[in-house]
Amino acid sequence: MTRTRAIGAAMLLFCAIVGAAVSGQAAETDAAAGLSERERNMIRELEELKAADATALNPDDVMEERHIGTRVRWAGAVHDIERSRRGACLTIILARSGEYGEPRWTPDPTYQTFVACAAGVYDRDLVHEFTNVTIVGRVTGKQYIGMGGGGSDGPVVEIERLYRWSDCLAGDTTPICRQGFLTAEPVTGD
Repeated sequence: MTRTRAIGAAMLLFCAIVGAAVSGQAAETDAAAGLSERERNMIRELEELKAADATALNPDDVMEERHIGTRVRWAGAVHDIERSRRGACLTIILARSGEYGEPRWTPDPTYQTFVACAAGVYDRDLVHEFTNVTIVGRVTGKQYIGMGGGGSDGPVVEIERLYRWSDCLAGDTTPICRQGFLTAEPVTGD
């Protein structure tokens, strides 16, 4: 099965679960619908992501010093990961976001990037280049972000929460298909 079809199947499961949650039927029909603990947890996490208290500003809007400390919720794809003794900084290509903070890739790109840093590292099997994520965090400053022979200044965000979006087939429960909030683990000697 192609990656596009796999992503489509995963999005169908996501839409079905979100549809049940949005319609208010999820709590009433858990037993009747036979939702698994995993599916109920996914609904809870999606509601938490949707309710994140964050500004509607985008990366280009928060470049001024007055926005340091502003809480944001941005979605996108990991372009690069820089690891250090302190943790990891992810360079992320911004995508438009849906109601639940999910990345929405459209024909007209945003041409915006940002750097999101964690005091720790994420499992390399779960967070790597091309991984779709949603970041909730606070703007801490700006830095030069170089990509593909060019670059520009972009905001730096301290990660409070990282939500990983799976691109696996619906129903695949292998560990590398995990969707949901991830916790950064302390840096250990490599």
